[in-house]
Amino acid sequence: MAIRWNKCGREFDVTLFEYGNTVQCVCGDKVTFGHEEISKDILFARQAEDEKIRELTRQADKIAFLIVGTDYYLIDIEIEKQNFREKIRELFPDKEYLFEIIYEPRFKRIFEQFRGEGENR
Repeated sequence: MAIRWNKCGREFDVTLFEYGNTVQCVCGDKVTFGHEEISKDILFARQAEDEKIRELTRQADKIAFLIVGTDYYLIDIEIEKQNFREKIRELFPDKEYLFEIIYEPRFKRIFEQFRGEGENR
């Protein structure tokens, strides 16, 4: 978990500040965070990340529902998948590859299971 130094914007791993340690920043400041400050930052960061994950889960569930519970055309589902991929890129830019590893196979498997391999609708 990273915390940001307000003066220069540099980020530090929270574990650097365990046991009251101080870190010398490249901007020249000695950086120290109290346990209370770190706890608030970690809590806020976790809440923000949890909300992003919930948003992605809702969008993935929507696509699964469109495959299973509707007669959407394949092209419309592909558009939804592309929108989902862009949302991943927006919320977690360094984790875009997860779409190809996790979600694309999942959607393909659901489509084959509930609509058949060659079905266009």
